[in-house]
Formats: sequence, structure tokens, C-alpha cells
Amino acid sequence: MATKKNDSAKTTGDGKKASSGKGSAEGSKEKSVSELVNALAETTGLSRAKAKEVLDAHAELLINELKVNGSVQLAGIGKLKLGQRAERQGRNPSTGEAITIKASKTVKFAGGKRFKDSFQ
Repeated sequence: MATKKNDSAKTTGDGKKASSGKGSAEGSKEKSVSELVNALAETTGLSRAKAKEVLDAHAELLINELKVNGSVQLAGIGKLKLGQRAERQGRNPSTGEAITIKASKTVKFAGGKRFKDSFQ
């Protein structure tokens, strides 16, 4: 289940929202799962239910491939790669107390040439 992010954009003196730097050039927020499903359905001509199935299946395929091989090449987009974060020392921001942050796995993304060039 996707969680909705709080839109905490500040307003400028003229009452317009100031861009937080996230999202597209127009300063819009990231799309929710239902918005992505609707966009996919509209683009492909699939029903919304079928588009949701496709997105869910794609996510499962990516997760399984990362578990098995440690990386996934997405043609024309880039590469997802399983990474490892080592255990490290941090600070509790409330108390300033030193804490140990346990080791964890993460997913890294490296954009491909076509993907990167589309933003210039």
C-alpha cells in the first residue's frame, strides 16, 4: 500500500507555492500508484485493473531478479543493483547519544546514457 506524502511546500509572498526541487520542472509532486496505473492504462489502452496487474507483476519480476542475480538491466533506462551498507556509528538527533546503525541491503540505480541524456 502506498503512503501519501505530506505536501509541505511553502508559499511565496504572492501566494504561489515555492518549488521544493522535487518532481518535474513544473514543481509537481511524485505520482501515486493509482496515478501511475491511470497513466499506464491511458497510454496503453489497457483497463485500469489490467494496468495495475502489469505494474505489480513488473515490480515482482524486478524484486525476484535482484534476489537471484543481484542486478537487473532495464533496456534504455539503466541498471538496478543490489548493494550492501556496512554497520556504522550515528547519533540520535534528539539526545546526541551515539548509536550503532546495523548493516543493511539497499538497491542502487545507475541511469543509462539515453535516460541521462533525456534530462539535458
